[in-house]
Amino acid sequence: MNAVDFDDRLSWFHERALDGKTNEAVRFAVDLLASGHSQARIICDVFATSQRQVGDEWQRNEISVADEHVATGVTESALYAVSSDQQGEPTLGSVVVACAEGDWHSMAGHMFSEQLRSVGLAVTFLGASTPSDDVARFIQRRRPDALIVTCSLPIFFSGVVSIANVAHALGIPVLVGGRAFEGAPERAHRLGSDAVAGDLADVLSRLAHWRESPPAVDNEPIVLDPRVGELESQSTILAQKAFARLTTLYSPISQFTPRQKDRTLEDLRYIVDFTAAAEYVGDSTIFTEFLAWLDEVLRSRKVPRVALQLGLEALIPELVTADPSGGRLVQEGLEFLANLG
Repeated sequence: MNAVDFDDRLSWFHERALDGKTNEAVRFAVDLLASGHSQARIICDVFATSQRQVGDEWQRNEISVADEHVATGVTESALYAVSSDQQGEPTLGSVVVACAEGDWHSMAGHMFSEQLRSVGLAVTFLGASTPSDDVARFIQRRRPDALIVTCSLPIFFSGVVSIANVAHALGIPVLVGGRAFEGAPERAHRLGSDAVAGDLADVLSRLAHWRESPPAVDNEPIVLDPRVGELESQSTILAQKAFARLTTLYSPISQFTPRQKDRTLEDLRYIVDFTAAAEYVGDSTIFTEFLAWLDEVLRSRKVPRVALQLGLEALIPELVTADPSGGRLVQEGLEFLANLG
């Protein structure tokens, strides 16, 4: 099967996943494996690509959350089917893979775990949001060569640190990866990572190097700025205060349904959380990238940009009091939106 055929079949799989046709999708994946395609390629080029398309389609309001959940369930079934055909004993060492504490988006971590397993690593995947204390007890028993922490969104950065710290306390090196670090590996290093988990080849190369020359693990814990941690812990309260102010700034909100009001409050809380994430690692692009994403999500649902701009204006007085640097960052976000195409 050439590259064009593979792309065509990806579209076919994606359509079946969205339609909830589990049996067809599973048979397709198993047939790909039988025709000689590697498990790693099927997982990366079919399952992961389809999942990204699902996220993009939800962002553009082309599918619902229910559609997204159906597609994920189908893809997970296909992933289990392909992964059940593992052959041979692991020969390349052992790793434990965990999602950042607080991060319940486990699909990417599961897929990457199965890619690693398919090429000869002994892999234990701990699933979504495993508490750091439980991770510590587990890796103390298993003593893996490394711990890999996946993080889907910057708002879970503090969860990355909590898991990395317990691993380092036990002398276990840590690789950190996931969508929250794509194109910005320095974020991972600032959170205590010994290396960045890029693609499969990068991780295999790093682990091979560590087997030959184990890294010197610094067991001094990373301590995040407590001022920013306090901001993060107050996100719900700050959002509620900003929402009350927003009702006076944006009159259409009086016509919102209860669900729309809940979503607006949730968006305000996320704005605070992404502000804290950007401050943790000193990277303002985390905040502006989130604003660009949120702007597209809202406008695809017929919410004008002015509503988001007024939401930021409603938050600024609260943030200036709680965290002046956070208030300045949100002010910069307003200027960013004003210049956004």
